[in-house]
Amino acid sequence: MTDLSIIIPLYNGALLLDRCLDSIFNQKTQYSYEVILVDDGSTDNSIELIKARKEPNIVLYQQQNAGPAVARNKGIELARGRYVAFMDADDYWNQGYIQKTVDFLNSHDECVAVSVTCKNIASFAKSASYNPSWMDDSKKAPPLILEDFMSYWASYCHVGTCSTTMRAEQVRQTGGMRTDLRVTEDYEFWLYLSTFGKWGLIPEVLYVSDGGDVTQSQGWISKMERRWKNAPSITEWEKRIVQRLPKQTISYQKARGRVSRNLTYCQLLSDRLSLSRHEALLYGKYFTKDPIGKLMNLAKYTPLTWWILAFFLKYREFHRKLN
Repeated sequence: MTDLSIIIPLYNGALLLDRCLDSIFNQKTQYSYEVILVDDGSTDNSIELIKARKEPNIVLYQQQNAGPAVARNKGIELARGRYVAFMDADDYWNQGYIQKTVDFLNSHDECVAVSVTCKNIASFAKSASYNPSWMDDSKKAPPLILEDFMSYWASYCHVGTCSTTMRAEQVRQTGGMRTDLRVTEDYEFWLYLSTFGKWGLIPEVLYVSDGGDVTQSQGWISKMERRWKNAPSITEWEKRIVQRLPKQTISYQKARGRVSRNLTYCQLLSDRLSLSRHEALLYGKYFTKDPIGKLMNLAKYTPLTWWILAFFLKYREFHRKLN
């Protein structure tokens, strides 16, 4: 049986695709793996690049454009591995990702998944950022099992789409990612999956995300406008998670507050002022304490101040488009 299935949803990712695949096939590991590329209706030369690769363990599936959640779920359906991991075509893994994450899950039957440290690089930032935030390139710590995943996630948002290896059996039990969500569907999936078992963490930079500039060059603002308009209410977002929670613990309320801050921002930017303010009033107590989260909590008490905040944030986003 294959040890690991690596699932890559692909849409016009030709620019950085070979770098991504090289970071996988250059891994030194004793474990067997397959790379499942689910092309989501690309119109560039992504398919030609894939077909030019010589590795035998590449699986290519082509579908009409349906979004990354549908593509990842198709990859899960096709996967033959005991474990699965997601990868994006514009990011890459550092040496050791496969060996160390599979080693961990082999040694910890109680864990449904394990994540590594993610390094985020963007041209507009003065320096790289890390998830979890207390890490950097110079630090390493022993792997650990998170006793309270939701509380830790609420504090550090440490799970990246490409930083996590999961047990295929439990992933299939979840039914995969929700395809009706086009924003924060990854957050929903991580929190839902965490109700199926414990979660591990390898505090070492084994995943690098730096494809944001490419995304922006390919119509970032129009992409984000679609995401803003599709942001659901928290009640809709959390419906399958709460079915598996005997009660809404403080840990879950903190995690939900982090998600609600993001959804409220999207709702606000898509002119759903009544819904977004309602969400802020309900869940603002647990919003992330970043500048936007603080502004939302200051402005939420009157419709006028909420409208002013919406005007400011929309100007900020569309002004960013011009930079």
